[in-house]
Amino acid sequence: MSFECDYSYIPAHHQLSILIDLAASHEVEHHVLLSGSSIFLEDIFSGQKLISQQQLQQVLKNAEQCFRNQDISFLFGQRSLTTPFNDAIKSMLYASTFDEALSRYLEFSASVSPWLCPRLMYSQSHIHIYWLDENKLENRFLIEIAMSAIQAFSRQLYQTKLAWKFEFNFSEPDYIEQYWTHLGSALEFNRPINMMSLPRDLVHEKLPNASSTLAAISYQHALKEMTAQNIQQSFLLSLHQYFMQNIQNNIQLEQTADYFQMSSATLKRKLKKHQTHFQAQLDQSRLHTAIILYRVHGFKTEQISLYLQINDATNFRRAFKRWSGLTVQAAQS
Repeated sequence: MSFECDYSYIPAHHQLSILIDLAASHEVEHHVLLSGSSIFLEDIFSGQKLISQQQLQQVLKNAEQCFRNQDISFLFGQRSLTTPFNDAIKSMLYASTFDEALSRYLEFSASVSPWLCPRLMYSQSHIHIYWLDENKLENRFLIEIAMSAIQAFSRQLYQTKLAWKFEFNFSEPDYIEQYWTHLGSALEFNRPINMMSLPRDLVHEKLPNASSTLAAISYQHALKEMTAQNIQQSFLLSLHQYFMQNIQNNIQLEQTADYFQMSSATLKRKLKKHQTHFQAQLDQSRLHTAIILYRVHGFKTEQISLYLQINDATNFRRAFKRWSGLTVQAAQS
């Protein structure tokens, strides 16, 4: 059974404590940051309050408005995976290889990346990290958090800066200096999806501070906690996986609702609660499939068109433009 965006499971004193401290250092009052979230400072200091993804994202939205064009997103991200709030993060920090750490990043994403759900793609030469629902323009702040989190996390694990390359599904921002400072110069804008890539041979290297014993203990504790909280999979991730498994079929709202044992009206309501809709989620899965076929399998446009059951290459190009806002040539370059 999947959980939804209003399910309370995130300890309010974990990631939010970092954001509260960052806001205070920039002379922003906590009540401004927490406005509209139904979270109070006393909840954070109690160490007992559980909040939902919906509440956390409201606070992050407030932060974006308070610190527009500043580097709060990068600073928050840099500390979000390097601070051992829970056993899930500890199991990542003590992992033997980066590949193992990333596997746990996906497995425990509800706890370690509650703002965006990560996915992995392995090409012949690189590993690529991307996220669900990241192509919404209003999620740029969350992408900055997610990418800086992974970069800082990898730097701590390897004890050196790695050769990450970053792609963004938006134009170069006015505050590009923040990107240069926190992410480096290997940046590409106006790309089909937001994604960061690393040479694949690096992810299997033995990490200098690895501890198989501590990693194993933390991993077992994290599994128990995840099961107890019932946060193995979010509703949108379950939907995405269903789409990806059936992407070559003519997916319809009614059959999808039947699969999840609910009415079409209920499915629509759930999607609206998650600030999305059926076609947007289906288009996202088709876009991700197209990118995987381009990047991993080296498919040509005509082959992808056939794979996705689209009549011809011309219609596929139109569809790709609708999914990503960019041309097929942008994906191939």
